[in-house]
Amino acid sequence: MRKQAVNLWAVVVCVVLGQVIPALWYNAFSEIWVSLSGLSPEQVKSASSPVPYLASIVSTSFSMYTLAWLYTKIPVRSMLSGFITGVLIGTVFIGFEGTVKDMFAMKPLLLSVINGGSSILVYGVNGAVIGAWRKYE
Repeated sequence: MRKQAVNLWAVVVCVVLGQVIPALWYNAFSEIWVSLSGLSPEQVKSASSPVPYLASIVSTSFSMYTLAWLYTKIPVRSMLSGFITGVLIGTVFIGFEGTVKDMFAMKPLLLSVINGGSSILVYGVNGAVIGAWRKYE
C-alpha cells in the first residue's frame, strides 16, 4: 500500500484560494458586514495596513498545510470526502468557535454567520482540492 504524503503544490493553490474566496465573500456581504461590525465605511476605506493581509497569508499557509497533513492521516482519498471533511472541520472548529466568542462579545448572530460562512467555504473548497490532488511517497 502506498503512503499518502502532503502535496505542497495543492497547499500553495489552497493558500491562494484561501485569499480569493474570502475576498469575494466579504465583497458580497460588505455593506451588512461593515454595519454589523460597528465600523463606518470611512474607517474601512482608511484602513491601509498590510498587516492583516500578511497575517491572513501566514495563517492560511499553516492551516492548509495542517489540513493536508491531517488528510494523510485520516486518510481522505477523494474530492467529495475532502469537501465533506473540510466543511465539517470548518463548521466545528472555526464556525462554532467564532460564534461562541461573538456571543460573549455581544456581536450579532448574522455577523457570526457571515464570518463563519467564509471559513466554512474556504475549508470545504480547499478540502476538496487537497482530497482530489493527492500525492504518494
